[in-house]
Amino acid sequence: MIRHASSLLLRALAWLLFVASGAAAQGVTIGGTPADGEASGLTAMFAGDRFDNFRNMGRFVPTSEMPASPDPWELGPNLDTLRHTGVFRGEPTSLEAFIALSDTSAFLVIQDGEVIHETYAHGDSRESLHTSFSMAKSFTSALVGIALEQGRIERLDDPIRRYLPELASPTFDGVTVEHVLQMSSGVRFDERYTVPESDINRMVEQVPPLTYLEYIDTLGRDHPPGTFNHYASINTQLLGILVRRVTGESITDYMTRELWHPLGMESPGLWTLDHEGQELAMGGLAASARDYAKLGLLYLDRGRRGDERILPEGWAEASVTPNQPHLMPGENPASSNPAGYMYQWWTPPAWDGDFLARGIWGQNIYVHPRNRVVIVKLAADQKNFDPRFKLAYIEYLQGLAQSLGD
Repeated sequence: MIRHASSLLLRALAWLLFVASGAAAQGVTIGGTPADGEASGLTAMFAGDRFDNFRNMGRFVPTSEMPASPDPWELGPNLDTLRHTGVFRGEPTSLEAFIALSDTSAFLVIQDGEVIHETYAHGDSRESLHTSFSMAKSFTSALVGIALEQGRIERLDDPIRRYLPELASPTFDGVTVEHVLQMSSGVRFDERYTVPESDINRMVEQVPPLTYLEYIDTLGRDHPPGTFNHYASINTQLLGILVRRVTGESITDYMTRELWHPLGMESPGLWTLDHEGQELAMGGLAASARDYAKLGLLYLDRGRRGDERILPEGWAEASVTPNQPHLMPGENPASSNPAGYMYQWWTPPAWDGDFLARGIWGQNIYVHPRNRVVIVKLAADQKNFDPRFKLAYIEYLQGLAQSLGD
């Protein structure tokens, strides 16, 4: 089902997905304050009660719905056995204090398949559908893996043009599907909202009337493909276009059948739609905390839900294991980020075999395989735009998971 919104909201959707981080980091107030007058349209999503706004995405953008699974995966009750104090920015910090200081509205910890902690705050509940921003990228990656297994995509080293011949620009010479998955396409994309000539501002001006695919074909190149890791959300949007093209279906329908229902999602899921009625694969998914956790559990168990294989053999492991120099975590001259990367999943700078999906306002699905821990954190935290806090939050989650070892 499609919920209607004005074309103005559709034009501003890119602003939502891309520029909040850059604008906030440079001191730009997102949305407005009572002193600025009442915000309207999409900017209202960042004004007033952001917690309420983020769990009611459909008020601000058009959406499609994935129904809850007819075979729900019940994760069981909250055993409430977790007690933890870790280090946050050099100070001993209890879990309760961490949840409060990080403006977290849902915090879920699962170990060995059992819920050992579950907290909701700021009006969130087990049933709330919370917008994920860039955590949606990891779901999109899973769909690419499924399409590959089904033969709809023949090989990851196929040129992206094999499937999307409209990409005629020299920018896409030599770019493969895998390069796009790894944020290593070499495409030049400046996401800074406060720079008038940035690509994000050009995109807002040009989409519509251009389609996203037409716009992407106007972009230049900064690096040879497969040599430099530069996080640019437009790559994920290209993956979403690829999935739609090779399956002949909407992402909503394809994901409902191939991932949402097989994973036993107990609540509906929403996808933000663009001006063409197509899903914003780069950051437009809303779901409940427990349903987000199920993606983490799927990757923890190497693509299986119990005895049922959902992802192709080896896909989960390959997706979270950097295997080239420019993708490795830590100080890396061939990467624009100290965290590592692979197929739309991050690895922490101090990599311990762990991996995570993350979104710009402090959303995380964190997985620590050795200790069989999955953590979901949903938030409306502007401090997450500060790299010092963003990395410190990851370090705290990592420390929590490591403390649960033998």
